[in-house]
Amino acid sequence: MTSINLQRAVWLVLAAILSLSMLLSQPVYAQNLQLRQIFGQLSETPTVRANFEQQKKLASMNKIFVSKGTVLFSKSQGVIWKIQTPVKADLIVTPRKLVQKTQRTYSQIEIDKSPYGSVATMFLQLMSGNEAAISKNFNIVSASYSPAQWNVALTPKSSLFKKLFVRVDAQGQRYVDRIVIREKANNSTTIRFSQQTTQPQTLTAEENALFQLAK
Repeated sequence: MTSINLQRAVWLVLAAILSLSMLLSQPVYAQNLQLRQIFGQLSETPTVRANFEQQKKLASMNKIFVSKGTVLFSKSQGVIWKIQTPVKADLIVTPRKLVQKTQRTYSQIEIDKSPYGSVATMFLQLMSGNEAAISKNFNIVSASYSPAQWNVALTPKSSLFKKLFVRVDAQGQRYVDRIVIREKANNSTTIRFSQQTTQPQTLTAEENALFQLAK
């Protein structure tokens, strides 16, 4: 994978993380009962593990790029994305650093010294339920809830996120099942989550070691 494609992959994963963390955060900003039900349900689980499949559609090339792997969301630590195909790589995000690790390469970015910083920092604000961050950066277009399925539509409010995407649609049941990120030039990214579980709640030795890399 070239450095340009690797950077693009990082941005796509970060965009997904932003959307996912928005849905997992405490709903102080909720304006109606349905939205409070959605956020209240999702915020009950401090640790979520899942498989993911990401489909990136580039309209100009009429091509879809697929990547698969697993994700660990921990409110106390951060997020670990373990990409398994088409290449193996780990992406770790904590309050201090963004770390990308492959079998042959390793790179780390200080959150406050990088253009990625504002994105990663915003993710952490959303994950912790920062009302000001949510209201500053996102408009909630619609929200619907039932025990069988919920849906949320978001549009970016800040100039930073408007550069990254046009709209985010998410849906799920107990957990987040799908996120669709609609980008500029008719490009889009669809991420599907499956086999979500809250177990085990305790991090493994490997997971702790990965988070330590980004301390």
